Amino acid sequence: MVLKIGSGDIDDLSTLNVLDEESLLRELRARYKKGVIYTYIGDVLIAINPFKQLNIYEKQQHDLYKDVRCRHQLTPHIFWVADQAYRKLCLSKKAQCIAVSGESGAGKTESTKLMVSHIIHCSGDAGDRELQNRIIETSPLLEAFGNAQTCMNQNSSRFGKYLQLNFTNTGRIVG
Repeated sequence: MVLKIGSGDIDDLSTLNVLDEESLLRELRARYKKGVIYTYIGDVLIAINPFKQLNIYEKQQHDLYKDVRCRHQLTPHIFWVADQAYRKLCLSKKAQCIAVSGESGAGKTESTKLMVSHIIHCSGDAGDRELQNRIIETSPLLEAFGNAQTCMNQNSSRFGKYLQLNFTNTGRIVG
């Protein structure tokens, strides 16, 4: 199969022959027009905010992206990032870190919520909605101290946020 540059069919932009801004943006634009919001570039996942609800975060996707051994088995997805961090935590017994970055209104808070929900799913506590809600609901409380309205976002954060999840030795989330 031959992939044409700008076709929107390339899941990992680091495989492009030419890695310049024009090529990257052309491919990202083509993927976005196809409704594909996630794209890898090496070990980094690029997410383009669709500014609408998508049906790609349901139980089916949680199950599909749980315990994935090879990234290229499936299309790029934020659940893959969460799954990898959780699996490496369980295997190495060492803390893992996921950095979420982007401009105001890019979807950082929503992305974090999605990753937390997937990690809870992976840890075997998917039914513990109360725990998930308590973790996710800490964000608005913290944001209330440093948010301001911008032209891109009604409540843009004015500081970095740090969220730490705690697990038992068996990988069960406890807070």
